[in-house]
Amino acid sequence: MKKCFFLLLCGWMFLPVSAQVTLTDCVEKARNNYPQIKEHDLIRQTEQYDLSNAMKNWLPQLTVSGKAQYQSVVVEMPFEIPGMKFNLPHDQYSLVGEISQTIWDGGTTASKKRMVQADAEVQSRQLDVSLYSIRQRVENIYLGILLIDKQIAQNEITIKSLYRNREIVQAGIEQGVSYQTDLNLVDVNILNYRQTISALHSDRQAYVSMLGMLTGEDLTDARFVEPEATLPVDTTALFRPELELYQAQLKQARVQRQDLQTYWYPKLNFSLQGGIGRPGLNMLKNEFEPYYIVGLKMQWNVGALYSRRNDIRKIEAQQQRVEREQETFVFNTKLDVTDRLNEVRKAERVLRQDSEIIRLREEIRKAGEEQYKSGVIKMNDLMDMIDQEFNARVAESLHQVQLIMAICDLKNTLGQK
Repeated sequence: MKKCFFLLLCGWMFLPVSAQVTLTDCVEKARNNYPQIKEHDLIRQTEQYDLSNAMKNWLPQLTVSGKAQYQSVVVEMPFEIPGMKFNLPHDQYSLVGEISQTIWDGGTTASKKRMVQADAEVQSRQLDVSLYSIRQRVENIYLGILLIDKQIAQNEITIKSLYRNREIVQAGIEQGVSYQTDLNLVDVNILNYRQTISALHSDRQAYVSMLGMLTGEDLTDARFVEPEATLPVDTTALFRPELELYQAQLKQARVQRQDLQTYWYPKLNFSLQGGIGRPGLNMLKNEFEPYYIVGLKMQWNVGALYSRRNDIRKIEAQQQRVEREQETFVFNTKLDVTDRLNEVRKAERVLRQDSEIIRLREEIRKAGEEQYKSGVIKMNDLMDMIDQEFNARVAESLHQVQLIMAICDLKNTLGQK
């Protein structure tokens, strides 16, 4: 006997327990599972490649060139010098290698690095804005599952109430004070509620499957935890990803403005050129000979100043456009916050009234059961009372989920978790 009890206890301890799932977990998992999230890594990889390429501007640049040509006319001396003979060939050859090292690029490389980083930041923030919509999709499905669970629970409570009344009717039939039609009416209502539960389970399975696809996990046996219906502490601060995008775009405009400075700065290079040719540097010597040239080269593109003013005005116009878009977004979002707050307050008021409605409906139903026992009312009247109590409880469940949804919408609008 003790051995059997021990085995039963061990079996009970190792029964599989349904994992708890929270809304926050589902949102995070859905975001990480969404295929578009992989673009973040691609953006960072591209940024590293571009930064690496920009730094290669400081590496020595090697160029090799060769030439073979035939000239119809060559340099000839207009007079003869005794003891000297000039015979320049019409066919000429050269092979030249040149190493060029940047000494000062006027800040071009540093500016290019800042541009690469600013562009990558804008792309990353744009991706965050696109991914933000996943949050609301997950919340709608998650809260839909909670609502179905509440409806199933209320249906089961009503079925228990019907079975209790069925026993009363059965006893009444045996005593000759109730009719078989009363029992049939109770059974029909039980079947209707069971039918509703079957349909709700099918809907729940579909919702769980969709949520599983979004999160990339099997949530068939998961137990979904109801979020707390608590308002955010601060309903004025915005943390939307769109604001980070606007800031990244403004920073990008500032970097573009700084980049204009490098266009008209002089560039200084050191070069070493070596080669072999016929003729070499000595044009009057008709034979192959090696040579080298060492020098410094400065380039100053003063023409960049011609379009500088228009380029600055163009960047300023772009910056002002972003600022206007940001102001418009903040203004519209604050309007949405006001509307969401009103929805939350309305849901709270409705929910407070549900408790009193359910209490009264429950008292009416209990009184109806006593009246049916006394023969004052018919079974149809009692079934109506049971249905009205059920509808009141379902309405409360709906309003509870609506309150949570209104708070989630408010948090989404604010950008708060």
